[in-house]
Amino acid sequence: MEKFTKISLLLDIYGNLLKGRRKEALNLYYNEDYSLTEIAEMFAISKQGVRDFLVKGEKELLGYEESLGILEEKFRQDKILNKLLEYDEAEKIKEGIRSLIYYEKE
Repeated sequence: MEKFTKISLLLDIYGNLLKGRRKEALNLYYNEDYSLTEIAEMFAISKQGVRDFLVKGEKELLGYEESLGILEEKFRQDKILNKLLEYDEAEKIKEGIRSLIYYEKE
């Protein structure tokens, strides 16, 4: 998955765990498509300062995902649900639902 997309998704999941300007900078950059220069002007800091917010925020988000794995679990569930849409047999559908309920690995 592209880094930009992954950070945006992680921000949606874990964004409320970030503090102040770090969260705001990540949101402006990844979700609102602001440039480093535009964010720097808004915050009245250098572009390097904005870059530091982004790098530290990205690292924090990736750390949360490594510990909690919510995005990975969502992708696992989506994969199972997409397979269920392909099945015609009730028994296979039941197996897929069981794997979602009981967090079984495929």
